Amino acid sequence: MQPRCTIINKPLSPCIYQRNNENKAIIPIEIIYTRPVVAIKVKATGKDVETPWINLELYYGRGTVKIELPCTGWYKVRMKAFDEDENVVEEDFVENIGVGEIFITGGQSNSLNFGEVLTESDDNRVLSWNTQINQWIKCNDPQPCEIGPEVDMGNGGSIWPTLGSALAKELDMPIGFLATGWGGAGIKEFGEGTIKYERIINALNTIKENGARAVLWHQGETDAVNKTTREEYEVLLKSLIYRSRRDTGLNIPWVIANASYHPKAENIDKKAILEAQRNCCNDKDVLLGPNTDNILGDNRINNSAHFNLKGLKAHGISWFEILVKYFFANRE
Repeated sequence: MQPRCTIINKPLSPCIYQRNNENKAIIPIEIIYTRPVVAIKVKATGKDVETPWINLELYYGRGTVKIELPCTGWYKVRMKAFDEDENVVEEDFVENIGVGEIFITGGQSNSLNFGEVLTESDDNRVLSWNTQINQWIKCNDPQPCEIGPEVDMGNGGSIWPTLGSALAKELDMPIGFLATGWGGAGIKEFGEGTIKYERIINALNTIKENGARAVLWHQGETDAVNKTTREEYEVLLKSLIYRSRRDTGLNIPWVIANASYHPKAENIDKKAILEAQRNCCNDKDVLLGPNTDNILGDNRINNSAHFNLKGLKAHGISWFEILVKYFFANRE
């Protein structure tokens, strides 16, 4: 078999692009070619959608174009390369190119892999970004994130397969997550220049081309134990949000869970964290998420701030309900 000389370099399968307010996304196409061609064309086909063949701009072994696609699920992108006699000399295709919803998740252990049991999405449209291989994979626990100590990354369950499955079913579209959490991290540990902050920035930079709906933030339990004051927590969280926008140029919404529960924390300290989180929200681009302190009792592992299977599912549904309220309640 002869080696391929003309291939689709972007997008790769599977992948997701964030839809805009018009329920569409701009998909960048890049073709790499190492043989003489005079034209390269691409077209996208999906559920009830088929674009015409579109010519790429060719420049020294690289062809590029952007295609606008409506949000109707998965697409297949086909490519044909032509010689000077208009003969097709090579073809390629990629499948499972999605237009849907993307979220960056962050915070401490309950935003990552510290649940009692592993969970997985029951919908193949729900994906997680794997930084180790730079690819989207099915959203099964443990959630992939940047390399770090297992004690800080966890190897258990998360809420994101539950949330993603519920959103995919409700919205009938692909859903993607990029995890940035860090087990046990207090708000001070996300300061400028820290490895924990860089994990957030790296995820935001990763999705610059794809776009994202929001950052979903669940953190505060450690600060309740550490007796972080309301004023200090509020200043540090607002600073984190500001810096993330300044350093990436992405002004996407943050949704802040009302979260402080830890069995070692005093009620007065938990109250301070909950108040600080509420004070950070402005009902515009910083929104108050679910109150997960209400998910207690037989939803938690004994003597732990972490969730069992029942709690992971309840936690995921609490995020589903709040995101539908903020972003999807008035959809067509």
